[in-house]
Amino acid sequence: MRRLLVPALVLVAGWAAILWVPPFSDDSVNDLYVYRTFAEPVLGGELPYREQFFEYPPLAAPAIVLPGLLGTGEEAFRWAFAGWTFLLAFAVMVLCGALAARTGGDRRRALLAAAAMPLLCGAMLRTHFDLAPVALMLLALWLVVAERPRLGFAVLGLAVMTKGFPLVAAPPVLAWLAARGGRRVALESGAALAGTVAVVAAFAIAASADGFRDSVSYQVDRPVQVESTPAAFVYALDGIGLGRAEGLGSHRSDGLEHAAADPVATLLAAVMLGVVALLSLQAAARPDDRRTMVLAALGAVAAFACLGRVLSPQYLVWIVPLGVLAFAWRMRALALVVALATVLTQIEFPALYHELVDRDPLPVALVCLRDAALLAAVALVALELQPRRKEQLLDARGAPVPVGFD
Repeated sequence: MRRLLVPALVLVAGWAAILWVPPFSDDSVNDLYVYRTFAEPVLGGELPYREQFFEYPPLAAPAIVLPGLLGTGEEAFRWAFAGWTFLLAFAVMVLCGALAARTGGDRRRALLAAAAMPLLCGAMLRTHFDLAPVALMLLALWLVVAERPRLGFAVLGLAVMTKGFPLVAAPPVLAWLAARGGRRVALESGAALAGTVAVVAAFAIAASADGFRDSVSYQVDRPVQVESTPAAFVYALDGIGLGRAEGLGSHRSDGLEHAAADPVATLLAAVMLGVVALLSLQAAARPDDRRTMVLAALGAVAAFACLGRVLSPQYLVWIVPLGVLAFAWRMRALALVVALATVLTQIEFPALYHELVDRDPLPVALVCLRDAALLAAVALVALELQPRRKEQLLDARGAPVPVGFD
């Protein structure tokens, strides 16, 4: 517990900053109203998907509703949600330290870097529930490196059913498991993931099959969002006179309409699948290296975030653990570009968000630079995982990391 004292104090100081110290505390654009107006009727007995439209997977509901137990008034919910997300941030910090220690990294560096999350991310850390699936995903990865892969994949299923993005971490981890422990371990782990997802989905379908289907189609049908990488290409096409990009308010977000928007988004989605496949192959090529698996999994999440048709500011929360662990592993360039992407997001959002929607040059440039930094992070992950001279991985105490599963 002693090693947690200083990082915990840093996290508390950062949380105070995002509550009270501008510009870190700027929450002028947030999702708390949406969460609060969902939590109130659900706590009153209405069911998500049936009486209440719900755009997220089923386990997002308790992550959103839980703070409402302390009150659904504006101020009560704001403070309760801040307290809830602080606990989640503390869990993410501890899990980053544990993963660093298990993968030959410096636990202290990981703890301190994770404790700095509030200063890098700003108020969006306490006004969105994304820390919940991030914590579950990190717990799943820790269970895998702790040689409990089946339980790890069951927890990963919980993460997927909280917010879908952790699913892209599964292929690199399964490929690594197959190469390391044999196909049986990988198949059983994959079955644990599928079974968990199926059980949770069954409860949602039982509540309302139509409502659950509407939730899925709501996400699939989203237009290219103004902060996404496809939007950067659309801005460029508009800038050189190849079609006009028109603003589109849709899906509680701001999107873009352009003749090339959907083709560009489809192309980048294909690139994303290719990157996940490449990272999976790279993970399988080094089955004796736990760090490889964790790096490939988090790199896949970064690829999903930066190559998808939506890149909301809170998606940077998904990528912060990649930067934290890169810092703990002394991958300086990777840690730097993740930090740069996160800081650029905080500069743009929420202070310049409305100017971005109006396509003022400064916020557009900031977002495009941020997206380029995220692409650079994915490229650095792939470069780091290139085949190299075989070496024995050591843990934080200098002892060889064992291979194989019992």
